[in-house]
Amino acid sequence: MAANAQARDVIRSAPSPDCIACGRQGVELYDALVDDLYGTPGTWRMVHCPDTACGMLWLDPKPLAADLIKAYANYHTHGNRKRGARQTGLSALNATCKLASRAVDLATGLARQRRALRVMFLGDMRPGRLLEVGSGSGRFLHRMHAAGWEVQGTDFDPAVAERVRRRYGLRVDVGDLVALRYPADAFDAVALSQVLEHVHDPIALLRECARLLRAGGRLVLSTPNAAGLAHRRYGRNWRGLEPPRHLHLFTPAALERCAGLAGLRSVNVRTLSAESAGVYRASDELGGSRAPGAAARAAASVMVSWVRRHLEYRAGRSDPAAGQDIFLVATK
Repeated sequence: MAANAQARDVIRSAPSPDCIACGRQGVELYDALVDDLYGTPGTWRMVHCPDTACGMLWLDPKPLAADLIKAYANYHTHGNRKRGARQTGLSALNATCKLASRAVDLATGLARQRRALRVMFLGDMRPGRLLEVGSGSGRFLHRMHAAGWEVQGTDFDPAVAERVRRRYGLRVDVGDLVALRYPADAFDAVALSQVLEHVHDPIALLRECARLLRAGGRLVLSTPNAAGLAHRRYGRNWRGLEPPRHLHLFTPAALERCAGLAGLRSVNVRTLSAESAGVYRASDELGGSRAPGAAARAAASVMVSWVRRHLEYRAGRSDPAAGQDIFLVATK
């Protein structure tokens, strides 16, 4: 019986040798990666595009689309992870550091970046019809609905979609965006927050988003930056890798190329640091601060993560690729 249950948990995979952005064959970057975050079984291999003008990262072999939902059984959007006393204390410390950083944010411009990110850089648009692909917890949809937008979302996970419906009373359809076949030219804006890295065919998804936008409509998305300072610092312990859920990891150049292949125009790509503190903290934990007797180091990591966030933002003045997240704004 146990053997049968274990077999059901196995995620099947298939070779994925070539870069989706430029077609070059991938070169191994990390081998034997494991899911230290949510305990998905298996080991994974990450490759990178050898073209320095691209730099895309991806899993090879790649999990089969039919099996990928198994990697989300314990995911944070399910809200089923218990927090111990240590984690509660670290969260309280993190909240204090976050509050203290607000004054520095005002002085550096990070506050403006953070406010713009809360509404996915749609704050200058007149409210209309908004689709969020991969709506997760539903907080963004709820926020934009309160701001006057007519909103709806999609998610591939039925449990997550049902939680949003119950909590906020908002429409969330379950399934792959392409398969849902919404009418063309139906939305004024389409948003994807930390979603593109999870999908098997990012270019097809971007092309479908473009089809759904009205003329002049805006696509906005964020995704982890494989070229950022955090990845350079932590390597295989970078929180952004997240195997096997993150199938593709973009550089700014690779993302801009994929958007062009999808037929989007007026593509603007930048990197952001507003949400990077949590990535630094989690990457420290993946690097060993969760080991026994490491409570003091974990507390120090929380405080240092906010310092690194500000240093990353400052570095971005001379290094446009420094930020933890890539943000893309494009029009149809």
